Amino acid sequence: MGPLPGYHHETYAVRLSAPGLFGESAGWVKLRDPRPGLLWFDRRCFASEDDLLTELAGRVSHVPTIGRIDTLTVQGFIEGCTLAEVAAPGEAVPAALLDQIMRLFRELLAVDAGDPRLLALHSPPPADGDTRAFARALVRFTLTDVVERSLPHFDTLFRGLGVHPESSPSAVSSLLARLEGMTPRPFALLHGDIHRANLIVDKQQVLWTIDWELALLGDPLYDLATHLHLMRYPAGQESEVVARWAEAAERLRPGATAGLAADLPRYLAFKRLQSVYTDVIRQAYSMERGETTTAEAAKAVNAVLDRASGALPLSTVAGAGEIERELLRWLAAPRRRHASNTGGSPSAS
Repeated sequence: MGPLPGYHHETYAVRLSAPGLFGESAGWVKLRDPRPGLLWFDRRCFASEDDLLTELAGRVSHVPTIGRIDTLTVQGFIEGCTLAEVAAPGEAVPAALLDQIMRLFRELLAVDAGDPRLLALHSPPPADGDTRAFARALVRFTLTDVVERSLPHFDTLFRGLGVHPESSPSAVSSLLARLEGMTPRPFALLHGDIHRANLIVDKQQVLWTIDWELALLGDPLYDLATHLHLMRYPAGQESEVVARWAEAAERLRPGATAGLAADLPRYLAFKRLQSVYTDVIRQAYSMERGETTTAEAAKAVNAVLDRASGALPLSTVAGAGEIERELLRWLAAPRRRHASNTGGSPSAS
């Protein structure tokens, strides 16, 4: 079955003909082949997703099981549909499934960032509680490992859309200045990418969490901010999620809600700024590979620019027609392929 949707990998699900790998019955496994030359948009701190999932067995419910076929390590494939197919972004998540999302957050919060088995797999070692350094490292990775490395390939497109870093230095400096006021909080395990396509609903309505490649040890409030940004809850349900998360966070990791009112908007502003570059690059690559039309890409870019209008000094947000013309102009122009990053983490200093 496949290829399955995904940016960094070409993924296939294969049904085993013999039992024994994940128990007594035969099942599905997931095989992935990395797509070469693509940028990683977020820090990757665990060298092996499979090793992390092995450590999480029994601590975090409903994550893929790890098995081996000879020398090949494989993940179990979860049969079901994505949460996005049950409730699209912008729609309310059914109460029973929302309860399971909150259980996931409780289990993540319960994992101590000082766990030596996790620290052995994590690089660099986090400075527990130093949210300012943690946030600076996130911004530095986006500006250096994503934006700067992508300029040879996307310079003209960024300029045409009015989002080139040279045209918005005040947005970056303002964000960095705001992050200097972050409140210290105890660290925990973060998934880093909890959104509707990474949550699988099986036939029993059990919610499974997949794609742990961006997991890291850090400020749990960042995990909440990333989740809110990607999920696009209706306003009422978003408020409920924040309140339920805060109650669990303070109970399980005292001090985790310190400065929430000021720092959650800071993280959300960063996610909006980050998404401008990541979504433009994703859509351009998808268009370049013929996986989406220029009209579809233009509509998606228009939406992300609209959401980020408060984070970037855009006098007006370009319409889909204007964006499509810029995409076509970029597609037709000669350009140099960028040097791909490794997903590694910059220094947090």
